[in-house]
Amino acid sequence: MAAVRLGRISLRWCDSCNVPLVELDGCGLCSGPTRPVEITPPGDYRPAFPHDIARIRKTLDAYYGPGTGLAMLPKGRLVVLNKSPGVDIIDEVVTDGLVLGTHVFEPGKGWKFICRIEGARRIATVMSLRWAVIDGGAIESIRKGSSSMAVGILDADPGIRVGDDVVVLSPDREAISTGRARMSGPDMVRLDRGPAIKSRWYKEAPESPCAVSGRTWQDAVAANERKLAAKRESSVEHVRRTARRFSDLPVAVSVSGGKDSLATLLLVLEAGFRPKLIFTDTGLEFPETLENVRRTAEKYGLELITEDAGDAFWRALEHFGPPAKDFRWCCKTCKLGPMARLIREHFPEGVLSFIGQRQYESSQRYGKGNVWRNPWVPGQVGASPIQNWPSLLVWLYLFQQNAEYNPLYGQGLERIGCWLCPATDMGEFEDIEKYSEHNERWQAALAAHAAAKGLPTEWLTMGLWRWKNLPKGMMDFLAGEGIPIPKEEKRSAGKEALTPIQEARVERFSCISGDAHAVRMKALHCMGCGICVSVCKSGALFMENGIVAVDPEKCSGCGMCLHPCVAVDFPPR
Repeated sequence: MAAVRLGRISLRWCDSCNVPLVELDGCGLCSGPTRPVEITPPGDYRPAFPHDIARIRKTLDAYYGPGTGLAMLPKGRLVVLNKSPGVDIIDEVVTDGLVLGTHVFEPGKGWKFICRIEGARRIATVMSLRWAVIDGGAIESIRKGSSSMAVGILDADPGIRVGDDVVVLSPDREAISTGRARMSGPDMVRLDRGPAIKSRWYKEAPESPCAVSGRTWQDAVAANERKLAAKRESSVEHVRRTARRFSDLPVAVSVSGGKDSLATLLLVLEAGFRPKLIFTDTGLEFPETLENVRRTAEKYGLELITEDAGDAFWRALEHFGPPAKDFRWCCKTCKLGPMARLIREHFPEGVLSFIGQRQYESSQRYGKGNVWRNPWVPGQVGASPIQNWPSLLVWLYLFQQNAEYNPLYGQGLERIGCWLCPATDMGEFEDIEKYSEHNERWQAALAAHAAAKGLPTEWLTMGLWRWKNLPKGMMDFLAGEGIPIPKEEKRSAGKEALTPIQEARVERFSCISGDAHAVRMKALHCMGCGICVSVCKSGALFMENGIVAVDPEKCSGCGMCLHPCVAVDFPPR
């Protein structure tokens, strides 16, 4: 998938101290110069936790042979991961100021590691898998980008299969290039014509000048002190300026149990406010998340106001079908709906809510700006003081403040949200599934949907349920694997037969002006999110038995309640 720029790519490195820096030309530890590290956009780089490093080493040992994991990532080094665009997890691995390669999860296959020259050089003498030795006479042309031809292959790992990522070595085991195998290992040695390995990384690179080991993330905090101070000052001023702009509204912080909302809370506290904490329990939260939210409120002595979605997800699932990246009805019914109810009850005149949103997370958030209103959450003004903070800066701030962040970050999760969120990568679901007691129920629901729609097993095993309409990148991936692209049968567009009670309900809602089909959908398929109750200026809408009801005598017929409306805006999958 194409790289997307969502802000400045600002990762730098101090070779003298061997620590990463955010934008700074000078290191805060030694005052010496720093250099840029070329990473792939959008550049939302983050620290690797011990669990991350252990998993990468495990992948290396399995892919290139025992001992390569520790050779690539020796002990006592800080490691930075940069998430790159792709069909699933693609993390560039940076240490000693060098991008050593990419840790990749391929749906249906598992983990692999694609070496760059810098990484291949580290494992060249110890690797026992996926290597090929090239004749010395071919080295110069390969380093200019030529493929490794079969005629020049002297020896190769017999276990190499077509499509494997391979390291090309000189006769004295110097890494010359890395690339993808075009033929099997035995064929590379047996045949005397044809390209054996298509070069991917081949330009000769200098050795890393970084020799210092034993650095900690507190050293990185000290090295970035000047940047942290400037960002904190700017963000705190943003909080104060926004609060003055909306001085008629009380101040709150939307907490989620994630790192970004925690950093936002600390900045609001630095600005001198004692905000109320607001949290919506979607019913799909990790136990660790609920505990972290509770402990955060307790630690800082702040009032915590919560709203519970209950079983809203499971009730709505029967109507909508599984949620997807491009079909996020779940956010509306389980998060924004409860938040709208919370605000309506506790902040009837509105609220200024500081939210941990960052532009590096998505194109949508990049374009939203740092102050906004969400039509799905009436009464809330949202503002983010960390809008242009890369992930590493957020983490350095939390480390600096000795903040108690969600322990799931240290157990393999890059982002914290609902445990079954369709935005989650399949590589993360390996870790997530063991945490949720409701995963068996979820897998059964997915299997039932697949059976009803006649979908193949790959729809489940490769996580294709995460899209309603597959993006081009995933379709290309499936085509490359020879997997037919599944298509879901569309539900009939005909009108369903109504019971007398349903007919009466539709008739009652006919006072609402607008498209007749939209009114019908709202009347028959209300999910009880309550957003429209907050929107209605005439007070005609109210909740009754868990769904919205209307008083025709109060209804002005304005139609404002039809959009946004989950039942109207999200036709069943």
